[in-house]
Amino acid sequence: MKHNLLTFALFFLYVTALGQVKKDLNIKYKLRGQIYAHSSIEDTTAAGGFGSSDNLAKQINDSIIFDETGIFLKIDTTKIVSIADKFNGYNLFLGNKTDTILKLEASDSRLSIIAEAFYKNEWQAIEYLPSSWCGNSYHNVYLKTNQFWAFVIPRFTGKIKTKIRYKLLISKGNYIYSNEINASINKGQLTEKQGHKSQGLMDPYID
Repeated sequence: MKHNLLTFALFFLYVTALGQVKKDLNIKYKLRGQIYAHSSIEDTTAAGGFGSSDNLAKQINDSIIFDETGIFLKIDTTKIVSIADKFNGYNLFLGNKTDTILKLEASDSRLSIIAEAFYKNEWQAIEYLPSSWCGNSYHNVYLKTNQFWAFVIPRFTGKIKTKIRYKLLISKGNYIYSNEINASINKGQLTEKQGHKSQGLMDPYID
């Protein structure tokens, strides 16, 4: 009887552990942009009422060192992080190692950063930025000198082996790019949008 109880207990623990195994993200559509940041400086020119973020900037110091210079985007593949305790991800860092404050446009604290995959000899977007019909959504965020934001991005998997990178809009027609990493995606990620179900009259996003 005790043996049977022990066997059942071990089996239960095994099944529970299986349920907690985190997976890479396997999807067949473009993700909506999901990079949010809290401004280091208040945007006094904004109309107000925009969605906020609790993703505060951190200081670059002797304990947190980046080899990169200037304004940089960096995907860190040395450590796997968790997304919603279900999926594997990486950290994406946006840092400012210049002597000037970085000013970026945002929509409800969402930055203009998307992922791209290299497919058929060109870089193609596998994420998109939804548009808001509410003018109050739009504002600026600021990153001070020697500060950085840390974001969590998914580790994609699919049928097509490729490379991915992240692209940040600095100003009109001016972009910076992250390092490139090996990944795999599905073809639908190049064409089909994730879409969005309205959360009511106060939701300004339709895609």
